[in-house]
Amino acid sequence: MTITRRQLDSEYAEWFRGMKHTEEAKLEILELFGTEPDENYHWTEQDLYEQSKKIIERWNQHNFDKN
Repeated sequence: MTITRRQLDSEYAEWFRGMKHTEEAKLEILELFGTEPDENYHWTEQDLYEQSKKIIERWNQHNFDKN
């Protein structure tokens, strides 16, 4: 199972509500889950959900240093 930008913006949009740095989180999720790791392993829905939530939370807590 892979994920697309369209899915992040529609089916999974609620994951990003009220979060900061959502664009960065989406790009990281797409980089990781945009393709299957190899022909022998396929991402599961649980893989996508659990790891995406961790990525979103990390970016939400991220503070950019302005110096």
